Amino acid sequence: MAIRGVTHISIYVTDQDEALAWYQDKLGFEICVDNDAMLPGSRWLTICPAGNQATQLVIMLAGSEEEKTRVGTNLMTVLGTNDCIRDMAKLAQKKVEIVSPPEELPWGMSGIIRDLYGNPYNLLGPA
Repeated sequence: MAIRGVTHISIYVTDQDEALAWYQDKLGFEICVDNDAMLPGSRWLTICPAGNQATQLVIMLAGSEEEKTRVGTNLMTVLGTNDCIRDMAKLAQKKVEIVSPPEELPWGMSGIIRDLYGNPYNLLGPA
């Protein structure tokens, strides 16, 4: 087997433009792909941390009733940072929901936030 890594994580949303604005404004993410011709009747929208397209978040518009039940139900996603304390302070200033303020753990400095739909993200940096 030759699995090389995770390339995409799907996030169901009720409004792609609203989600895009939140991730750009609050987390500084950038658009990787924004294409409505790839899949007829759908908008393929991916975002990533600025300058790092290795792992992309797919901002999926929830269309069906089953997809709508997935909005806000993603499992914890870990986001790497060089300075957890600084970044969590900036997120607090931007009115991002802080679930758990930064704390030093055996594996590094860790804090938890939620996005506009309630999905949890763990910011993890060096101790």
